[in-house]
Amino acid sequence: MTDQAWPGQEDENETALASRRERFWLVRGLANWLAIGLFILLLVVSPLPMGANRDWAWSPLAIVVGILAVLCAAGLGTRDGFKLAPGERAPLLLLIGCFAVYIAVAFLQMSTVGVPSRAATLYGQAGAILGHAHAAVATLAIDVSRNVLLKSLACALIFAIARAMCVDQRRARVLLTALVVSALLVVVYALLMQATTHSCYLGSYLKKQFDYNPASDHCLMSGTFVNSNSFACFVGMALVAAVALLFGGNRPHREPELDDGEEESPLNWLTGRRLVLIALAIVFMGCLLISGSRGGFTASVAGVVALLFLMLRESSGGVFQLRRTVVIAVLFSIVVGLIAGGALVQKMSTLTEGGSANRIAIWRTSLAAIGQSPWLGWGLGSFPDIYTMLQPPEVSLPNDKAHSTPLETIVEIGIPASIPTLMIVLVPWFVCLEGARQRHRHRGLPAAAFAISAVAILHSTIDFSLQIPAIAFWVSAFLGLGWAQTFGRRAPLGRHFTDHP
Repeated sequence: MTDQAWPGQEDENETALASRRERFWLVRGLANWLAIGLFILLLVVSPLPMGANRDWAWSPLAIVVGILAVLCAAGLGTRDGFKLAPGERAPLLLLIGCFAVYIAVAFLQMSTVGVPSRAATLYGQAGAILGHAHAAVATLAIDVSRNVLLKSLACALIFAIARAMCVDQRRARVLLTALVVSALLVVVYALLMQATTHSCYLGSYLKKQFDYNPASDHCLMSGTFVNSNSFACFVGMALVAAVALLFGGNRPHREPELDDGEEESPLNWLTGRRLVLIALAIVFMGCLLISGSRGGFTASVAGVVALLFLMLRESSGGVFQLRRTVVIAVLFSIVVGLIAGGALVQKMSTLTEGGSANRIAIWRTSLAAIGQSPWLGWGLGSFPDIYTMLQPPEVSLPNDKAHSTPLETIVEIGIPASIPTLMIVLVPWFVCLEGARQRHRHRGLPAAAFAISAVAILHSTIDFSLQIPAIAFWVSAFLGLGWAQTFGRRAPLGRHFTDHP
């Protein structure tokens, strides 16, 4: 007997090995798409359970994000998304450093190691009244600080996952479409509640004080969000995404190539896909107006203008694109304004009354809180507690938000640490802007990421949209998308996001 293979055995072995390799790559590809699909599904459903703004909603989502991060780190959903692109090292190190400072200060606030802060006096008073008290720490509520920290870590993981997965432009476009789909689900529910309960109910939750009277009670549209301003911010982000897909989609293959100086026919441009996007944009704009959110409307308009400016800047056919954009914008304004502009106009007429005056009083109280503990703050998530102690007498209603995310950040984490904390958002946002300013045909993707994020970032300067987990998750994903497309663009041959070089 010999160890030599009989005739044909080597061919059979090679065939079996090739078959195993084919099955392996088939399973690997399926696992990749499952990871990507789960990530997109998580983002799509995140606004549905009350904007994920309850512990029972955001905590399971955070667990799923952690699992996805582990899968992504193992290589699922991306092949080389973790490789550093040229020029990426410096901003990434800056971003990681800012986040590390934020985490370190948060842990310092929850420990007894740090220097005594203004909160130590409150612990001393509690000890004198109760006979005992927890050891003095900077934060007023350790459990709430921990929850805020967990949400922040979830957003950081979403950014990292999106940065790895959205290097491929097809996936980036899918993420844009997913935001439109998610907003459509929210809007359908909003219209249903508008027709049945005049938007006064969210599930079984009554959004107004006292009992609901179907004959006379009308509430501002908020969809699956408790707050109409957060709803307007989310719908505004979807409006920008729809406009990005509308003006940045692929050129249909049946359209003929244009000669130099020849303009594209409007009939050729107006395809079925674009008609659907126009219809969705009109619906989103209508719901944005019905919500009555002045800040949401202004931030959304700013996002759309920024997107169109960045996408049409120095582009071939820009004159035709600009003329077409102006015509569509005017039609939007006329049609949607006549149908749904009443709520916004009514709220604009009360700009100096009621809630607006209360908001100014809240900002003043926030500044007073900063003055009492400027260096180490009052602790992550401790704004409701410190506001209760400093609440001005002219504001009778309780309040748990500063209605300005930057201002509330300074109150909670102190002036020195607030600078790197705010940079966590601003660094990737400006990276997206830099990607949109580059002269390449795919700048539409970072431009879309910049403009969509701009809606929430700008709105959060006078409200708290970025503190709503669902909105924060989406913003983190688009900042990761814009970052990936700025430093590591990759697209299949013949597929482009924009119609112009």
